[in-house]
Amino acid sequence: MIQSLFIAMPMMVCAIFAMELMLSWLRRHDSAQGWLALWALITTLLYSGHFIFFHHANDLLPLSDTVYVACNLAVYPLYLIYISELTDNRPISTRLPLLIVLLGLPLVAAVVVCATYASMTPEAIDRFINTYLYEGSRDGLAGVAEVQAWIHDATHVLFGLQVLGVMVAGIRKIRHYNHRLKYIFADTEDKHLGGITIVLWLLVVISLFSVLVNAIGRQWFEGSVLLALPSLMFSVLLFCIGWIGLSVRSYVFELEQPETEPVEPVVVHKKYQTAGGPDYHSLAEQFEKLMNEEQLYLQHDLRLDMAVQRMGTNRTYLLAALKRELGMTFNEYVNHKRVAHARKLMEENPDMLKSDVAARSGFNSQSAFYRNWKNFKG
Repeated sequence: MIQSLFIAMPMMVCAIFAMELMLSWLRRHDSAQGWLALWALITTLLYSGHFIFFHHANDLLPLSDTVYVACNLAVYPLYLIYISELTDNRPISTRLPLLIVLLGLPLVAAVVVCATYASMTPEAIDRFINTYLYEGSRDGLAGVAEVQAWIHDATHVLFGLQVLGVMVAGIRKIRHYNHRLKYIFADTEDKHLGGITIVLWLLVVISLFSVLVNAIGRQWFEGSVLLALPSLMFSVLLFCIGWIGLSVRSYVFELEQPETEPVEPVVVHKKYQTAGGPDYHSLAEQFEKLMNEEQLYLQHDLRLDMAVQRMGTNRTYLLAALKRELGMTFNEYVNHKRVAHARKLMEENPDMLKSDVAARSGFNSQSAFYRNWKNFKG
């Protein structure tokens, strides 16, 4: 009974979040949540294969093993698609050739495994299940049964390569997204995808542990108390991913302004133009004037577009002016000004609470205040 509970735990966690994410997607029409719901559904099917395997339902194993192989090769590409939905202006789901490659491989693998099972005699299937799947051995396998074993070995190698690829691509996408936030928003603490660092490390941990489990083989956990370890670990990690997925909000649509296109409907003012192109010096001067005279940096949730619209320019020119003339991103400049304002407040009001100092200096939280105070304390 207890063993069955451990076996079913990851499957039940995924099934619950699959339903929750699907209902949330139907309400919000959030494409990222739609892909995460599909990921949770496929992961549920994956762990149903574990359930059948560990309960020795041999009559169902040819079908469940085929589904397991397909799902095993689909979960990480689906998770990468989910990350892409959160971080990319042009996500993987809009690039049909890449989408076909990522999701076509699991389908091809399933067809090959299914066709191989169909060409095996009942005796060969029984020998393959008991020898290869349960014992992790090839002793006595021959003909089509041996071919099936090599096919399964190949899918394990492909799975490992997928994990490595998703880890590298996922890290790059998340880092790029976080970097872009600093150019548009003064406050980024609540915009890192609602715990994106946790999501990233969960992905890494699950990836490494999945590779380890596949390398060891499921048969080593059969009938052992060791089964509780991967079951609990996967359940907790899957719960965290589902929980974060329900609450996450992406700002990718607000970052999707192309770097070479002006913000519409703003037209660049002639005073920022010279015969040789944009006058970055004048842009930087006007930006600093706007910040200093109106203390715009004290405004909570300040965004670059607010300054862009006030100045009559576009994102591209203003970002270039900040980089060339001031050597800072928008986020760095604003928070540098806020720290200077906070320092002045504390000098004039030594008894003022730090929370009040943070709020009156434009920071959304004390943690943001302390982090920026450390960065710009000089």
